Amino acid sequence: MDGIRLTTQQALMYVLLINGAIGFVIGLIPLILGIVKKKARIGIYGLLASTVGGALLGLLLSIPAVVIFVWLILKKPTAAGASQDPLDSAFDKDPR
Repeated sequence: MDGIRLTTQQALMYVLLINGAIGFVIGLIPLILGIVKKKARIGIYGLLASTVGGALLGLLLSIPAVVIFVWLILKKPTAAGASQDPLDSAFDKDPR
């Protein structure tokens, strides 16, 4: 009975796909939380960051990305008139 033989390129591709899939599953946390909290754009960014980070470095980059985006979704706005989306308000400030 012969074993399965893979080239280095094929093995690397399988590792990237499996880690990307794990990152995608973990990235569903900020997506669902963002939809519930009405901050879907940040949730989508969290899903994308987790998926790409998972494909590149596995759980070492995927989990911190999820934690950061969950924190962005759950943090309260600093001022009463501030935008609900911190990514929107970051570009509105005058640097002068």
